[in-house]
Amino acid sequence: MYYISICFFFCSSLIFGQTPVSGYVTLEDQDVWKNKVYLSKIEQNENNSVYSSITIASATIDKDGFFAFDQKLFDQEDQMYKVQLQPISLKEKKKLSDKIKTYRLFIASKKDTIFFNKSIIPFGSYTTNNKADLEWQRLKKFKSRFENLTTDFDPEQYLIETKGYVKDSLQILLVKLIGIKTLDDENLLDKDIKENPDYYFDLIQELKSSELDPATYLYLENKLTYLIQEQTNKKYHTSLWINGIAILIILALVSFIIISRKKRSSNQVPLSKQEKIVKDLIISGKSNKEIANELFVSISTVKTHITNIYGKLNISNRQELLSKK
Repeated sequence: MYYISICFFFCSSLIFGQTPVSGYVTLEDQDVWKNKVYLSKIEQNENNSVYSSITIASATIDKDGFFAFDQKLFDQEDQMYKVQLQPISLKEKKKLSDKIKTYRLFIASKKDTIFFNKSIIPFGSYTTNNKADLEWQRLKKFKSRFENLTTDFDPEQYLIETKGYVKDSLQILLVKLIGIKTLDDENLLDKDIKENPDYYFDLIQELKSSELDPATYLYLENKLTYLIQEQTNKKYHTSLWINGIAILIILALVSFIIISRKKRSSNQVPLSKQEKIVKDLIISGKSNKEIANELFVSISTVKTHITNIYGKLNISNRQELLSKK
């Protein structure tokens, strides 16, 4: 069987040199399906994590089930494409949508040859020489380890393993983007970007210097910009709150000091008659000896009055007393 597939692959390359994508499809209920295979180009939506497809061509299925698409339909560089069968009516489409998979996603360029083998399941298996598609198949095999997990599914472990596989094992940028989308499918990409912004900044720069269509990674670039801006805004608002609290604390301290001083001034013991006289004499410029002579008291008594005046007015020297006059 492997030998037959290889033969089909190389024969199709020789016979259908201008048809990068060709092969066979089996229609069991021919009355249900349109007799065509539709080729779509896959695009990543700018504001969404899902893929959208734009139909670019259709190929008639001959009596043997063979179809082929011309080389000119494909881009020079790797792109994601889809081949698909379509039911004749919308009613049939709804009935069949949950029962059978009638499409296949793949990566190709006009340099490649992809051949779909005969199979009971439409587009069940194919051979390709596209390196990106082969790497994508390995990614799908890795992802299949997590597909049937329910209660045992550990998002943290999934993030660690998938992130490690995407970053370390995937070498082709287009496939790396597909792998990153698997993180977004599990709502884990935002968290990883916030934890590893430098990796994604470097990846965007690498993508920009590549030959990939910018529309391919515009979604990731916008998401990265949005999340980094969101973090910056949070830090800014946090800074505003901290500064606001600091200002309130400073105002509270200033108010406390002013109130304390007012309380101290309002609680001051009034000067005695003799202390008032001594105070006025000090203010007038008299020395201790002159005050003693004028009041007919000893210098020691004058000093006692001065100490009491300083204590009641909450000052410590003549200069402060003079400033209060």
